[in-house]
Amino acid sequence: MGRICKNKVTDHIRSHFGANPLKAPETRIQPLCVLEVVSGKSKYLGEFKYLTKDPFTYDIPISTGVVAEVSEQKTRKADFKIGFDILGSYLKVLGIDPASIGAGFKKSKKMAFSFSNVRRKFIDGLQFGQILSRNEILGDRDNFMLYNAFKDEAIQLAIITDVIVSNNFSVSTYSNSEEAVDINVPAIANAIAGLELKVKMEQTADNEVKFEGPDDLTFAFGALEIKIDPATGKFSRGDWLANLKSIGTQPRAIESVMPDEMQLINRFLIDDNTDYPLLIEL
Repeated sequence: MGRICKNKVTDHIRSHFGANPLKAPETRIQPLCVLEVVSGKSKYLGEFKYLTKDPFTYDIPISTGVVAEVSEQKTRKADFKIGFDILGSYLKVLGIDPASIGAGFKKSKKMAFSFSNVRRKFIDGLQFGQILSRNEILGDRDNFMLYNAFKDEAIQLAIITDVIVSNNFSVSTYSNSEEAVDINVPAIANAIAGLELKVKMEQTADNEVKFEGPDDLTFAFGALEIKIDPATGKFSRGDWLANLKSIGTQPRAIESVMPDEMQLINRFLIDDNTDYPLLIEL
C-alpha cells in the first residue's frame, strides 16, 4: 500500500507535532487510544479506559485546533501506480472500490494530494500524567489482551496523544512532464452513482477532484510510550520515539543506519525527513 510522499504536509506535521502519518487514514485512531508495538510494527489495541484495573472515570478533554499550514498544501507528485495506491486507500475508507473509478484517471501519469479543513485533536499530556501520578490507577493485569505486553519487555505500549484529521481530500493529476491532465469526472460520478454513500464529490479544477465524507479521518498521530509494571500494575512513561524505526526485525534508531542500507530502506520511507524519522515496516 502506498504512503503519502514528502511535502509541506508531512514536513509540518512531523517537525511541528512529531506526528506519524498513517499508511491509510481511518476513524478509530483517536487521542487516548492505545497501540501495541512489536519489532517496530504497531497494532491498534483499544481505548485507554479499558486498560485500567478499575473504571477510569476521569474527564480528560480533547481539544481541537486548526492546522492552517497543512490545509490546501499539495503533496509531491507521485508516479501513477504509487498515487493510485494512495488514492485507493483513501477511497476504501469512504466505501468506494478504487477499481470502479479507474477509468476517470486513464490519462494520468502522476498524482498529487491535498487536504482542507485540517485540524489537530489533542489531550493535555501534563494533565494526563498528573491524573496517573496522583491517583491509584493501575493497569489491568488480568486483561488477556495485555498478556504478551507483561511477558515480553520488547513489546511496547503507546498512548495516542494527538491526531491530525480531515474529512476530505483532493487528488490532482498530471502527465509525465507534470503538466495538468484532465480527470474524467462523469466516469467517476457514474461509477459511484448507484452506491448508497454519504460522500460528496466536487470537481475543483480540470485536473482536480475533491472527495468529502461525513466523518473525520485521522491521517497522522502523535504518541507516548507507557509502561505498566508487571508486578504492581503501576504506570510509567517510556521512550516511545527512540525506536520508531524498524530495520530488519530489530528496532533501531535512524542514526544507526549504515550507508549501504539506505538504498534498501529508502523504498519504505515516507519521505527523507531524517530529523523526525517514521516507523517503517520491512
